[in-house]
Amino acid sequence: MTELESRPWWPAARAMMAREWRQAWQRPADLALHAVFFLMVVALFPLALRPDPTVLALLGPGVLWVALFLAVLLATARLFQDDLSTGVLDAWVLSGVPLAVLVLARMGVQWVLAAVPVGLCVPLVALQFGLAGPELGVLLLALALGTAVLVMLACVAAALSAGARGGAVLPLLLVLPLAAPALVFGTLAVRTTQLGGDAEPELSVLAGLCVISLMICPWLGGAAVRVATES
Repeated sequence: MTELESRPWWPAARAMMAREWRQAWQRPADLALHAVFFLMVVALFPLALRPDPTVLALLGPGVLWVALFLAVLLATARLFQDDLSTGVLDAWVLSGVPLAVLVLARMGVQWVLAAVPVGLCVPLVALQFGLAGPELGVLLLALALGTAVLVMLACVAAALSAGARGGAVLPLLLVLPLAAPALVFGTLAVRTTQLGGDAEPELSVLAGLCVISLMICPWLGGAAVRVATES
């Protein structure tokens, strides 16, 4: 038995993650929906501009980040709504497992389900903005860090808005200001690389945001889940 498997909370976290995977594979259309939404936003944007490679390369990173942000919110907005109505969140509270652990596990699964399918489309759509080579590599690395921050923030917002009217809108209102640093530094990292500079400072900031979110968001999400079950 490994050290992880010996933890008292591991069986509950593993069962919850297995449940999420089963539900995701039973509804593959939901996974494709977010990627299709991302592709539609990114593909339609250049139609409103002149077909100038310089302009597209300048605006491309920001467009990709905003489209990815919206796709992540679309995938996460109602993350806890159904679980609250079916009593899953009540079972979490009664299980005795720290809610922060279960929320963290849920965030990890959600990152894979929401961000990875969309991220696989990025190399394809990045070509229409002239992003290739070093710029594409920096973009993918920045997206890996930035999407983790976005998913954790969106999960906290979804937990806070669980059971509330307009719950699908509240996460957008709550996450938008907090997600701005990740969007800004993610875009700056690619732009710095385009100009021939070193994007390490911007990537370091994204990594720092990811670590801070990892330290704070599971606890906030756990507290929000407890409040949602008690209200």
